[in-house]
Amino acid sequence: MLDKMVSRELKILALETINNAGSGHSGSVLSCGDILYTLYTRHLLSNGTKSMNRDRFVLSNGHACAGLYSILAGLQYFDIEELKLFRKYNGRLTGHPEIDVPGIDAATGPLGQGVANAVGMAIAESIMSQRFNLNHHTYCMVGDGCLQEGVAMEALSIAGLYKLNKFILLYDKNDVTLDGKLSDSSSDNMVRKFIAMNFNVIECNGHNIRMIDEAIARAKQSKDKPSVIIFHTIIGKDTDIAGSNKSHGKVYSAQEIDKLRKYYKINSPVMGLSEQAKERLLSLRAKITQKFEERVQNFNNFIKNDEKIEKLYLKFINNDFKFKIRSNKKDMSTREANNIVLNDIAKTQENLLVLSADLSSSTKVKINDSNNYSAKNRLGKNIAVGIREHAMGAIANGIALHGGFVVTCSTFLTFSNYMMPAIRMAGIMNLPVLFAFSHSSVYETPDGVTHIPVEQLDQLRIIPNMTVVRPCCLNECAAAYETFFKRKRPMCLSLSRGDLPGYPIYENMDKGAYLMTNNKAEINIMASGSEVSIAMQVKDILKGKLIANVISVPSLEIFDEQTKAYKNKILNKPIFVIESSTCVKYLKYTTEDKIFNVCDFGVSGDEINLKKHFGYDANIIAEKILKIIKK
Repeated sequence: MLDKMVSRELKILALETINNAGSGHSGSVLSCGDILYTLYTRHLLSNGTKSMNRDRFVLSNGHACAGLYSILAGLQYFDIEELKLFRKYNGRLTGHPEIDVPGIDAATGPLGQGVANAVGMAIAESIMSQRFNLNHHTYCMVGDGCLQEGVAMEALSIAGLYKLNKFILLYDKNDVTLDGKLSDSSSDNMVRKFIAMNFNVIECNGHNIRMIDEAIARAKQSKDKPSVIIFHTIIGKDTDIAGSNKSHGKVYSAQEIDKLRKYYKINSPVMGLSEQAKERLLSLRAKITQKFEERVQNFNNFIKNDEKIEKLYLKFINNDFKFKIRSNKKDMSTREANNIVLNDIAKTQENLLVLSADLSSSTKVKINDSNNYSAKNRLGKNIAVGIREHAMGAIANGIALHGGFVVTCSTFLTFSNYMMPAIRMAGIMNLPVLFAFSHSSVYETPDGVTHIPVEQLDQLRIIPNMTVVRPCCLNECAAAYETFFKRKRPMCLSLSRGDLPGYPIYENMDKGAYLMTNNKAEINIMASGSEVSIAMQVKDILKGKLIANVISVPSLEIFDEQTKAYKNKILNKPIFVIESSTCVKYLKYTTEDKIFNVCDFGVSGDEINLKKHFGYDANIIAEKILKIIKK
């Protein structure tokens, strides 16, 4: 009865937090509150820090965060006074969870993303367990809405395939979505669906703490399958609109909350907890902390018995590996150049993981001398996720959130749209994930307009915190990886399918834009990737009529960060731009008439005819430049 009372106090605290904010999602607080309480007071082993040994928890239905915040405050992960700034300017407790808050392992909000993040964490755990005997569980709370999102189902299929038995999905099944009953938009038999995906399925009353406790304990015993606990719950439970979609985003008034207080027989202070509840929570946290410290001690004892394992573990978590990339100026595509660079790094970078959406044979993003990761081989460094780009990006984010790994994933540039929400979340959380996209030019594929990348580069470039690199050769690829390891931030690589000329190492290659020629020029031509070679041809054609410098621009974001003096050195002449994209971001450096870019979706065809269609012919470009200069 005491735990029931404390859980109810925490629900009231969450409702008052929402009332104080003037907005929030109360229905789920009353729906999944008992589940969260039981998880945090009996099962989830953590000390509130980012310790590698902690259990992970992801609230995929992030709108339910007021309930989570109230529990974290009650367990003293942070001061309860912070609840008064929930959803307010300069408050840490935002309307959906963000990772700068103690106890929050992933920023969530877009439904389904958190599920895939949690699967990535579970994959990371399975590898660390095999290598270092580092064991923990990954819990993920979802609602009905999360499981309607395709990204969640993509990721759960992967969890079942790889038999991630330490992954436990806590399904708050209240059969209600924002607009109405779940049955209005879904008739799926979720039990059969999960069984088909190789899940251990448990059903439970989500409002009975004893039953919840037993169900989680049972799920933790699974040996060869991930588990889902389907908690049958009531949204807005114990209020006048219980079971109704009206309770989803309801802000209960002080009078309505007071009515619920009386029904619960609770006398705690407003926006606070009773002394009895505080004592109980402290007692429960002490037990959790003790179990957690025992786990940490057992792990420390294990790795300290083997100096070699301890040394390697420290290298993993600190990413303290050294690598050497061979310089190379042979003609080749940058997808091939990237493969050489990636495999040079992989020779010594033991914590490198590569995910592929069934395209590694085309993108060339794979570790050549490693086997595939599987349920039988946790040490494989190539992870197949099938034709599931969206889940791949979000799983990669989860691996990065777990810590201890460097992760990259790949598909075609035009299909970056399939994973854009995950790429955006990588930017929001500033995660060190490398997204590699091949087939980056409009004239590189005969597959037609569906496979021609037009607007994708600009879409990626305008994402905050994102660095986009479009290398023209192996040495620019190498510089990109060195920058990635140094910055520890998300990066997108845009790689060519067709062969390109090789170039030597140039001065300032790491500054985002640099001079490849250094004449007393009358104009400067900026180009990236496949179009650098076209710019060089244009320069040669103009010789005797107009002196041009060629500026390779692997990354506009890195160039923007350079000093004013350096940028002025690059931008001191009339600027022309040649790039296979919409080129919107170049408008800050020049005018639209001086940009040779992509203006339509194109047509099917071979490289020669597609170059003509899009205007990427050196003679045509040179003629147009001369006309513009004469004007």
